[in-house]
Amino acid sequence: MLKFVQTLALLSSFAPTGFGTNAPSHTYQAVNVADGIVAFIASESNTGVVSGNCVAVIGDDGVLVVDSTNFPSHARQIVSDIKKMTSQPVRFLVHTHWHPDHLMGDAEFRAAYPGVAIVSTNFTRDAIAELAPKYIKGGAEQGAAYALSLRKQITDGKSDSGKTLTDADKKYLSDYVKSLEFAVPEYQHYKTVLPNVGFENSLTLFLGKREVRVLFLGRGNTGGDVVIFVPDAKVAMTGDLLVWPTPYSYGSYPSEWIDTLHKLKTLGATTLVPGHGPVQHDNSYLDLVSDALHSVVNQVRPAVAKHLSLEETRKRVDLSEFQKKFCGDDHDREIAFKMGFTDQAVERAYDQIKFSSED
Repeated sequence: MLKFVQTLALLSSFAPTGFGTNAPSHTYQAVNVADGIVAFIASESNTGVVSGNCVAVIGDDGVLVVDSTNFPSHARQIVSDIKKMTSQPVRFLVHTHWHPDHLMGDAEFRAAYPGVAIVSTNFTRDAIAELAPKYIKGGAEQGAAYALSLRKQITDGKSDSGKTLTDADKKYLSDYVKSLEFAVPEYQHYKTVLPNVGFENSLTLFLGKREVRVLFLGRGNTGGDVVIFVPDAKVAMTGDLLVWPTPYSYGSYPSEWIDTLHKLKTLGATTLVPGHGPVQHDNSYLDLVSDALHSVVNQVRPAVAKHLSLEETRKRVDLSEFQKKFCGDDHDREIAFKMGFTDQAVERAYDQIKFSSED
């Protein structure tokens, strides 16, 4: 959902994120990750309307849920799924970060489990209180108008900037309209629920004998990213520190993100559940994201040292090698990579490096 609002803010003809080649289905699939750990993997969307994954960790005397998805209707379904799996209550709902596409189902979990403790870093709690409602309100109020704008572009055969649309462009925008038709009513039913358990660096929770570690390893995709690690299963939930098939970099901290991914790797997890996309069984995708961030930082740093402008720096940064690795020849993923990663990562790296050099 956040990715859709970014589109409006950027005044782009296309969504800054989104991936895949099929029309949007906006469903999820339950995947058994390990004994007592089930991931509800959101379907791959080829538009900017996306939903984060949700994970249930089942213990002896309760359940811990990681993130609550972008859609209240999905959260209700997931609650029903969890109740079929166990009679234990959901005792904890942990947020990996503040982006709305990971928290809009909170009210559904609170309704089903009134005693649930909602956990986040203090940074994330403040962002949920201050920033998330603005994004969600924007999506609810502007979504219908944006869909009309997209329909007009399709009819005219031209983008708002005057670019002639290809058949692939028209299909992308048509799919986007379908996504909005599904998503806007969901946004309109969102109810704000603030975390009521905050922490700074780490928190250990117990579900009977099962230990769950909630860890702030450093800034990366946001200023308050949390990793949830289940030691007995060696499973880690990463939030948007990892997003498949193309990473998101809006509001990110590229240099620190690299260090945070390194710390994540040292946890020794053999299974990673990303914020979006399928379960990962090795570190190959983590390494690809880290390499891409390294490339951004290493190309931006000398440009800043030469006092080049942001636009001059953008022209010098070449991520075509990584675009091929992330996107292949997929039209929609190329849009996602450019607008959801490249443009934002270069700007964020530029600002961070320039600010630190002026200290």
